[in-house]
Amino acid sequence: MSGSQNPGDSGAFEFEKVTLNDARKALEETGPAGYTAKRKTENWEDKRHATGPEPLSDAATAWLSELPESVKPRQLVLRYARLANRLCAIWKDPARCERLLDELMMDRRGGRQGFPLAVANELATLRDHYFRLHHKGQSAWEHVERGR
Repeated sequence: MSGSQNPGDSGAFEFEKVTLNDARKALEETGPAGYTAKRKTENWEDKRHATGPEPLSDAATAWLSELPESVKPRQLVLRYARLANRLCAIWKDPARCERLLDELMMDRRGGRQGFPLAVANELATLRDHYFRLHHKGQSAWEHVERGR
């Protein structure tokens, strides 16, 4: 189906009537990609604010001292102190903290570089630890398998 905007109407379209076979043929020739709306790609570089390195806060230092040795995110603290500060600030708010940990682990914007492997592993370990703290000791997989 093709449509063109009628110059006399604001927003009205005229459509050409076609048979079902003609529509199928057109779709087969161009594929569905030819009929999907183009997504606007956002320029995240313009949205970033250049900031200097943020030192680890006293509160974050105290938070780290309370974590078990096996889950302390040492590389995260060394490379991304601002993220450790953010995690510390929302650590006692399960919904916000789980959301932030999930956002740090998954690229929802597309095309992001991601964290170095050591930092990604620490985040995954910290996420699992946090999940167990707030879900009766279950891992995320056990939680899903039991149907929540």
